[in-house]
Amino acid sequence: MHQYLDKLQNEQARKNTMLCFGMDPVIERMKIDTSKNLTDEITTFFSRILDEIAGKISAVKPNVAFYLQYGADGLLALVEIIKKSKQMGLPVIIDAKIGDIGKTSEAYAKYIFDILNGDAVTLSPYLGYDSLEPFFTRQDKGFYLLALTSNKGAHYFQFEKLGSGERLFEYVLQSICTWGNRHKSMGAVIGATHEEFKGCIQLLSGDECSIPLLIPGVGTQGGSYSEINEILDNLRYNTGIVRINASSSISYAHERFPSLNIEEASRKAVEEIW
Repeated sequence: MHQYLDKLQNEQARKNTMLCFGMDPVIERMKIDTSKNLTDEITTFFSRILDEIAGKISAVKPNVAFYLQYGADGLLALVEIIKKSKQMGLPVIIDAKIGDIGKTSEAYAKYIFDILNGDAVTLSPYLGYDSLEPFFTRQDKGFYLLALTSNKGAHYFQFEKLGSGERLFEYVLQSICTWGNRHKSMGAVIGATHEEFKGCIQLLSGDECSIPLLIPGVGTQGGSYSEINEILDNLRYNTGIVRINASSSISYAHERFPSLNIEEASRKAVEEIW
């Protein structure tokens, strides 16, 4: 096996869950004191939730943009939250959706893996293979390439038909499978909110292509953990290398359950997702 894939498999086997917690700070929705040190407040907020639900999740996915919006304070909080997650043994997927020319990608790779100490990263494949090679040299890491995203705007480009008759997202998935022969930890982002989700899993269920999957869209966006789990089971997909992400539905569950504190609300939200 591969170091990153081993981490995924071991956590899923230990906890029997594919749930990934997306930690995206929005201070207007957080029960924090903004007059105090913002780094400490953001870190404490997510640490409280992690302490409560760590046994019910098998990865975390902080989105870099949500930390960048708070400048240096946000970036310092990101470093601390990643450090805590790794101390808990949780694989850390850095959601950055990066894709740029070679030297720029090298710089991004250094930041994601050397500074943030991420285990995996989300990448955009649309500049081609050479734009991603600087990431792939990190052979112990994981890579999730955007294939079918969960937003409504995915239809603008990702559903367009090519001359071969394939839709663009299908071509991207096939390319990921081909590239995955060289990089076993290369996977795909496939949104749970599209009718085509099951077809994507069928496409990937053959003996020649079983890749890591990152599946956003559960919770607030309307995707169902149990329905995804059923599809994966029916197609005998290796669930050990699948992560199903939920973000705001966990982080801001106290908005739906105002009588509960942050920790209690997050635990209830996770139980509902399950």
